[in-house]
Amino acid sequence: MRGRYISLFISLLLALLIFKWATELFGKATATYCLALYLLCPNFLAHGIFVSSDIFACFFMTLTFYFLWKYHKEKKFKYFLYLSLATGLAQISKFSMVHLFVLVPLISLVTIVSNPVNEKKISFKKLLSLSFVFLFTSWFMINAAHFFYQSFLPLGKYEFLSHSFNQLQHFFKGIYLPVPFPSSYFSSMDMMLYSQQIGGGQPGSLHGVPYILGQSQVHGFWYYYFVVLFFKMPIPTLLILSASITLLALQFRKKEFLRNEMFLIIPTVYFLVYLNFFYTTQIGIRHIMIIFPLLFIFSGKLISKMIEWKKQYLLYALFAFQAFSVLRFFPHFLPYTNEFITDKKMAYKKIADTNLCYGEGQKFLWKYLSENKNITLSPEYPVAGRVVIDVNDMLHVNPGTKGRYDWLRSLAPVDHIHSQYLVFDVKQSFIDSLNQ
Repeated sequence: MRGRYISLFISLLLALLIFKWATELFGKATATYCLALYLLCPNFLAHGIFVSSDIFACFFMTLTFYFLWKYHKEKKFKYFLYLSLATGLAQISKFSMVHLFVLVPLISLVTIVSNPVNEKKISFKKLLSLSFVFLFTSWFMINAAHFFYQSFLPLGKYEFLSHSFNQLQHFFKGIYLPVPFPSSYFSSMDMMLYSQQIGGGQPGSLHGVPYILGQSQVHGFWYYYFVVLFFKMPIPTLLILSASITLLALQFRKKEFLRNEMFLIIPTVYFLVYLNFFYTTQIGIRHIMIIFPLLFIFSGKLISKMIEWKKQYLLYALFAFQAFSVLRFFPHFLPYTNEFITDKKMAYKKIADTNLCYGEGQKFLWKYLSENKNITLSPEYPVAGRVVIDVNDMLHVNPGTKGRYDWLRSLAPVDHIHSQYLVFDVKQSFIDSLNQ
């Protein structure tokens, strides 16, 4: 529980950051709506109190791009220092934050090249100094977080699993090359790469087989996160974001985009492409939630126009719809799916894994079992009567139960417990047919 309080505290800080950035871009009235999108997001209501890395990565990545925007806007060194600190904290929150070392220089380069006046003011010496501060801060924070344990251990001392790290070790074979990171950090990164290399559900993998739209595939699907976003984001949010993108396309202004919007759009597009096409650990919406705060702030572009056009009644209707859609799942928001899935017991036909079940819904299972007698929970072999199965056990998402419940997959559930546990009514004639 104490760990959850820390996650909740970070969730509140993220709310304040969204409001602050949106206020500076669009004003307080618009920022209030942007904040409401966050506060009424079922995915943050669920994952924002878990003891996991997701909410921390969301906060520190958003903080990184906020200070990057502030630095390029005001050219004050303190914002660059804050940017470096935020990037360092992001690195110790989640491995995927290593992509900030691509995105921060990329966005900075676009900003410098697109503004010849600023380009002339930045000397090579200053650029080198800023790069050193940026990289050294992250290096120091990564090492400090691991108490500098086995930092600078020679590369030849490691026993790698992944093909990439083994190739790196082979390339420098016979050369004394100390690795400037803690051994636990470097080895964990190797393990993550190995897990992606072999795919989900394989021996040694850290996750089950990616599953979407009734299909399972070891190395994931290029459309995985597009489908997940379609079913796991509230329809009003989808409408607001879609209209915001349309408005950007129709009223595109290069100067405004380079000054403000690219700090929100470039990271979003980057992670959408990377996570769908190059990332095989596709286990739920929580991995792409890092782009949500940027999207909520970006939605202010449309919201500010609607306020300007005196169309607030449309905003009231959309947010009322969202509140109804989300709050009817109270207090258990993790298995939320929008109205595109009308029959919630069939949600497993579209999505699964941590989109529906993260091991936190057992109290609802025990309550259901206490209220409904003569039910068999997760039987070891086919049995007749009422049967309750964890949705991920049935779909091969959990490697330990792979294939155990294939005999049930031809049946349709008659009931469900928050979309996480499926209830089947198994006839004796069906068991007899299996035996035959």
